[in-house]
Amino acid sequence: MAKSKKHLDISVLIATYNRADILRQTLENMTCLDRDGLSVEFVVVDNNSSDHTKEVIESFTDRLPIFYLFESRPGKNCALNKALNEVPLGKLVVFTDDDVEPKKDWLKAIIAITNRWPDYKVFGGKQFLIYPDVEIPKWASSKVVMEIAFGWHDYGDKERPYSPNTFPFGANFWVRGEIFEDNKRFNESIGPQPGSYIMGSEISFLRSLSEEGYRIVYSPNAVVGHCVCPNQISRLNILRRAYRCGRQGPHIGGLCRRKLFQKHPIFWLLIRVGIIIKASFGCIRGMVCLSTLRGIEMKIASLINIGYNIESIKLAWGKIRK
Repeated sequence: MAKSKKHLDISVLIATYNRADILRQTLENMTCLDRDGLSVEFVVVDNNSSDHTKEVIESFTDRLPIFYLFESRPGKNCALNKALNEVPLGKLVVFTDDDVEPKKDWLKAIIAITNRWPDYKVFGGKQFLIYPDVEIPKWASSKVVMEIAFGWHDYGDKERPYSPNTFPFGANFWVRGEIFEDNKRFNESIGPQPGSYIMGSEISFLRSLSEEGYRIVYSPNAVVGHCVCPNQISRLNILRRAYRCGRQGPHIGGLCRRKLFQKHPIFWLLIRVGIIIKASFGCIRGMVCLSTLRGIEMKIASLINIGYNIESIKLAWGKIRK
């Protein structure tokens, strides 16, 4: 069961792995936040970094109320669960990334919306993109690309509940600390980790809350900038992310057409294979498309579909073998 610090207004949780210099800038940005009248603690979980991450975190102890944790098991969700298991939490638990630049009033905006919606326990905010000082290709401004590849999230300028099956992004959401009192945790089998991984760590967590009846409220005023690294602005990186994005589907929502799978697993498998073949032709059409932007969007959609169905077959095969 998660412990709590009743006097602490906000616990900000950040997991990081081998990005010491990026983390340094993020923590520098955190020192500029308006914390007047607020009791805040920043919990940074070093996920088995081999660089100078620990030294960077410790260098901010005189400027931020910061707490260092080390988690040797690889995976962002393992790191977050480490904090949830071992650190007494504040009234609000805020999740963000190690590559963000929040607006100065970010924490104040978080407090304000939670006070205005006292019957709600889960919230999300807006994310804009901060591009590096390099030439940005035109296709990078596509909403599809910005969302899948860079973490752009804009649900509009009105404060309101999210629609069903719509969720905040991982760099800017928060929950009331009491959520964790009955041992709710992140799924450690998915999420960012070294090597190939399945996306959807926060969506899996938020979806599970939604299925329990928790509605999520969007704040257009609690805003963070998500920093885009130069190496992320490549077609190969974007297509890899699209495939990983597709892989999350069956882990979050379960196998599609489960009744068909239970009654006719071979027929179900043939349908999945057919969809993968069709989506592969979609990738080919994207390659020969005259419009670069349209071609990339076609390949993204196709790779999401391929990732979803390949991962579904893997999970189904595991069930069949049992």
